[in-house]
Amino acid sequence: MKEKHPIASVDLIIKKGNEILLGEVSDKWKNQNKYEWGLPGREINFGDDFKTTVEENLKEELEMNLIKFKIICVNNNFSLGNHYIVTGVLVEAEGELKVMKPEDWKQWKWFNKDELPNKLFPSAKLTIKSFLEKKANVE
Repeated sequence: MKEKHPIASVDLIIKKGNEILLGEVSDKWKNQNKYEWGLPGREINFGDDFKTTVEENLKEELEMNLIKFKIICVNNNFSLGNHYIVTGVLVEAEGELKVMKPEDWKQWKWFNKDELPNKLFPSAKLTIKSFLEKKANVE
């Protein structure tokens, strides 16, 4: 049996006033309709630093450019039989939002931080909770 290891990834919180950007996940990520919304972000590629990771994720998923970023939290995500170590990153970006990976995302939408949807992807839920509660980690 192959030895399992945690996987490092980032979740990007892009804020506009009191709103947070979320993506509606494609059917392949809904897990029998348990999840509907998530944060942009992906696994960290071997050899990439945080800045490179954030820049690549913004460009590949949203067609946006990085202005600045700040690491705000680290959480464990054990959903779907996986183990991810997720670094939450608060991002300031510029550019017009585009769905660059329609196989993963249906649309991007701004939500008031006090009126977030219920069916958040597990890592997004933890990252947003850390952000709103100003905690380095919640699990």
